[in-house]
Order: sequence, then structure tokens, then C-alpha cells
Amino acid sequence: MVRIITFLLLSISHLAIAKGPVNSNKITKVAFQTGGFFMYATDWENPNNCTRSNAVVLKTSDSNYDKAYSLLLAAYMSEKKVSGYSDGCVTFDGQTYNSIRGFKYLVIE
Repeated sequence: MVRIITFLLLSISHLAIAKGPVNSNKITKVAFQTGGFFMYATDWENPNNCTRSNAVVLKTSDSNYDKAYSLLLAAYMSEKKVSGYSDGCVTFDGQTYNSIRGFKYLVIE
């Protein structure tokens, strides 16, 4: 019983600490995929240890999606840098990408 509880705690412990800042980076291309708006750059931070770090995703379920989408698209078109905060991975085509929050620490430089 103790082994089962220990295993369960260790298997979910990475979920509690997996979050953090996404560094400032210039978006090189954008795409709409299932569940979100993908922003590609040469190398984003990977605070959640997702399998891919060449893109971050603004999820369509984000509470500020419309405003954040407009802001990010303007940043892309004006070649400005974007930084933000991520607290999870999004799965697409068997790969995982950091999700970026549209309502917390989203900054255009």
C-alpha cells in the first residue's frame, strides 16, 4: 500500500512544479492547429519540459483568447518580441508544446 501511494505521489509531483516564464522571443511564423494558435520561434523556454520547444500555444479555451490573439498577431506582424507564462503542455500530433497564458504576464516588447 505504501508503495502504491508513493508511486502515485511521485507520478503527479511533476505536475505541481511544472510552470514558469517563457522567455522573450520574436515569432517567426504562426499557425492555427487543433485547440489553439501556435507561435513558432527559434527557441522558447521550456518550463514544462514539453517534447517541443520551437513553438508555444495560446489555447482557444484561454479566458482572454480573443484579446491575447489580437495582441500576439500584432506582435508577429510588427516583429516585436513576446514573453509570457506557461503552466502546462498542449498535445498536438503526438508532440507536446508549452501553452502560453493570455491573461498572465503576456508582454510585447
